[in-house]
Amino acid sequence: MSQLENLLTTDSGHVVKRDAIDWLSSLDKASEQEIRESVVEKPNNFSGSKYATEISDIRVTGSPKFVEAVGSLFKPLLEFEGADSRLEINLQGIEDRDTGELTDNYAL
Repeated sequence: MSQLENLLTTDSGHVVKRDAIDWLSSLDKASEQEIRESVVEKPNNFSGSKYATEISDIRVTGSPKFVEAVGSLFKPLLEFEGADSRLEINLQGIEDRDTGELTDNYAL
């Protein structure tokens, strides 16, 4: 069982922030190989919500500088783009919910 699976959660499944910080601080930096091996690919015929499945999914939102900095950590995942598998990437500007206007932030 992983460290993550051993963390205490609330009834709704959330980990207390202090415990999440302690857990993140204790993690060793993963190698590119470890990142690639941890991915669970999305089947071609998949439909519906990804939250309740094992499918690997990452979402990063924030300023362009932040998205670029964090996005650079995911470069090992580019190996999934090829003849045998596809990497799903959604990169877009974020709209203000109230006005519908684009903000200066991005989602990756």
